[in-house]
Amino acid sequence: MAPGSTDLWHTGMKVRQALSSAVQEQGPVDLLICNAGTARLGYFHELDLDAFSQQMQLNYFGVLNVVHTLYGDMVRRNQGHICIVGSALSTFGLVGYTAYCPSKYAVKGLADSLRSELQGTAVKVSFAAPPDTDTPGFTEENKAKPPETKEISETGATLFKPERVASVLMDGIRRGAYLLPNPDPGLQFHATATKGFLPRSFPGVLLDMLVGLVAPLAHWGFGAMFDRVSRRHAQRRFAALWGA
Repeated sequence: MAPGSTDLWHTGMKVRQALSSAVQEQGPVDLLICNAGTARLGYFHELDLDAFSQQMQLNYFGVLNVVHTLYGDMVRRNQGHICIVGSALSTFGLVGYTAYCPSKYAVKGLADSLRSELQGTAVKVSFAAPPDTDTPGFTEENKAKPPETKEISETGATLFKPERVASVLMDGIRRGAYLLPNPDPGLQFHATATKGFLPRSFPGVLLDMLVGLVAPLAHWGFGAMFDRVSRRHAQRRFAALWGA
């Protein structure tokens, strides 16, 4: 066993045992929603390596362990639906999130790959990238946000109630959508503009083409604003390293 993998291996075994017991008592899982996660914020040079490892173990391997345990049974039954909940930061990075973003990129890569691999079966996959949601976890996250991160995240952002987010996601799951809808219009626009090779329907593809004409301008504008805010705080952010 590779060094550093012992805790992850034991955690995976516990997850498998708990899920196996639940399936024996309650029956097979028809809808699996992987929604566990946490955000560890801070500047890259101030975070120790354990912070990056912890984020990957919970946000990525936590999802992977559950999906891997139940996947075989779903495929054997040729029935089931896997929903992986990522983040708006599954598709772009931001100052203060160097430990968090990679773990959320990873779960999107897992969901995209599973969707492709399950073609030809009746097992469905969905991916959600919800907006800022009014939960205890988000409250704790805000306490650790660097000032520039808070400034960026509060620019035009709306804090949504969990019930609203859940309702929108469940509507998408019922329709069998892969990319689940987002209650935030801006993030919905971003998701539409960054679909890549994901499936499109007609006449929805016509809307995607229109979005594609406008998206570069929107991404340029917001990206420039993000960078401008980050540069403005650089002197304070790197004070210890620059000796200021």
